[in-house]
Amino acid sequence: MKVSWPQPVRRAGRFVRDRVWRPYFLWWLRGLIGLFPLTRMGVAFLALFAGAAWQYGVLSRDLILLVLGLGGALVMIALLLTTLLAAAITWPRTRKAATPGELDLDTGIPQPTGFRLRAPRFIPFAVVEWKWMNDGGGETEARVELERSGRELVELASPARRCIVTRIVRRFAVRDLFGLTEISWRRAERTMLRVMPYRGMLSQMPPPAGLAEGDDLSDPYAEPKGDRVEMRQYAPGDPLRMVLWKVYARSGKMMVRTPERSVAERKRGCAYLVTSPKDDAAAAVARVAIERGLLGEDWCFAADGVQREAVEDRDAAFEIIARSGEAGDEDRAARLAAFAAKSESEGYQFCLLFIPHDEPAWRAVAEQGVATTSMRVQVITAASEILPDADSGRAWAERAVRWLLKHAAHDGVSMAEIRTRAALIRGLGNDVMLAERNSGRAVNGMLGDRG
Repeated sequence: MKVSWPQPVRRAGRFVRDRVWRPYFLWWLRGLIGLFPLTRMGVAFLALFAGAAWQYGVLSRDLILLVLGLGGALVMIALLLTTLLAAAITWPRTRKAATPGELDLDTGIPQPTGFRLRAPRFIPFAVVEWKWMNDGGGETEARVELERSGRELVELASPARRCIVTRIVRRFAVRDLFGLTEISWRRAERTMLRVMPYRGMLSQMPPPAGLAEGDDLSDPYAEPKGDRVEMRQYAPGDPLRMVLWKVYARSGKMMVRTPERSVAERKRGCAYLVTSPKDDAAAAVARVAIERGLLGEDWCFAADGVQREAVEDRDAAFEIIARSGEAGDEDRAARLAAFAAKSESEGYQFCLLFIPHDEPAWRAVAEQGVATTSMRVQVITAASEILPDADSGRAWAERAVRWLLKHAAHDGVSMAEIRTRAALIRGLGNDVMLAERNSGRAVNGMLGDRG
């Protein structure tokens, strides 16, 4: 049975957790635990060697087991001294190392951060490694790969989520080659970090159907920038390839083609990003759409978890995309209905709606009841790869190949799944497009005859 505490008690609990426990006690407790020099496997081996030496070597007077037990204990002591020496040398160097300047990284791929650490190379069996941690203060976790450049270790970080943070917490660990001993400590560094979704091959993605530029509008007072459908008499300096030779043969007058006076239609577009735990590919499509100017000249952008909107400001839109990675489940599609109504009242002509490929995101959009908007809505979803449908003949063979060549935890979706989920928003979108981040290809018309 879940106990519902009163609001003052919950506020006091959050205050103690965030202002007392985490900054003062949790940090020191983690530091003390990290200073313990043995791992769980090291404790087990040490107990095994000590028990064998005492039980069989001393009490039973088995000299062979006594020598083996004492030898194993001596090896553990030697590895422990090696780890202690390497940690004593590495710790002051980590206090001096720093990340130069601000960081702009992408999710999921290793990228250099500029952080370098000189590791001791003359100590045998010692290994130095580190990773990014989230200590509850808004930091982001990241997998770190190390490359050796001369006598230094160069950091390559792969952030786990989109965010904008002002602090990075690294957990350094010095261990032996066998993983029996380890000493770790944490170091927080103040730096500005912005993590954006990884584009992949989405830069080659074709524009959504119905949003490509069409014909220009004729205007007699505009500049001659349209197609060459007008004509006038030849003047010195005109290119001869524009001469209408058939007209010259018939009338004896040299006429040339000239461009039509026209203007391009100015479209006003808006966009909204729905978030979920599997929204990285959809956020990457939103990033590419803003970079390529698919929203026109007068546009606005919003996303879950961020209260403000970006109006014709790419930097502000990128900041919204980065901060949307911190949105929770309660923020999913929460502002979509209000944003659609506001955009329609302000005269926007079309809307790009970016929805992650997982089913909870589609259900959240369907529950908002935004199908009454008169704007043209283009729904765009994305995944790292498009999986074969379950009813295809070679589905099992292709999935077996993917399982053998890649990790089991992939970010993929089939077109049949998207068609099923698109039925949840019947009447909202004029079309649904599925984009694949690994290849850049896009599949339009996922609604079929329901658009």
